[in-house]
Amino acid sequence: MAAAPALAQAPRAPATPIQAQLAARLLDFIDYKAAVRARMTGSNLPPELVAVRPDWETLWRQAMAEELDHDMPTIESMVGQALVKTFTDDEMKAGLQIVGDPGLKAIYLAAQNGAQPPQGATVTKATDDLMNTPNGSSFVGKLQKIDAVMDPVQLEVMATVMPGVMKRFGEKADAAEVQKRAAAGYAPAK
Repeated sequence: MAAAPALAQAPRAPATPIQAQLAARLLDFIDYKAAVRARMTGSNLPPELVAVRPDWETLWRQAMAEELDHDMPTIESMVGQALVKTFTDDEMKAGLQIVGDPGLKAIYLAAQNGAQPPQGATVTKATDDLMNTPNGSSFVGKLQKIDAVMDPVQLEVMATVMPGVMKRFGEKADAAEVQKRAAAGYAPAK
């Protein structure tokens, strides 16, 4: 019996330069990779297996970090396409400058971690002025409600990243197992 053909999806337009720039800068602003790594507290491997192979947790995290680095251009593209559903081009132009402010980033990251901002971290006057323009104010307002747009993207990101994570983990775990079997004097696998 033949497999059912996959449903064709309408092709999506590639992210425009402004979308791609904002996506990359926004992911940097929120320190996306660090946030994903912080959520990677475990591999969801069976506890009984991890009990006899505790190094697999580390291998899983390494595989996730490597695949995340590998897939960042795709992730940025996904985010860029999602941004166009929320922001106008003029809001994105304002947003590029707003999230490019290093003082604002330091304040944001400190707040996300429940910490005080670093000494001397302040928003520049230019950024403050821009946030008080119609496009800047609209960007900031919409950004505060971005989860509704980003939650579905997160699922797509995981679907994109997980096959590579599993492949990388499998390669790392297999190499470790080959060494363990050889050290134990077991016959090699065919």
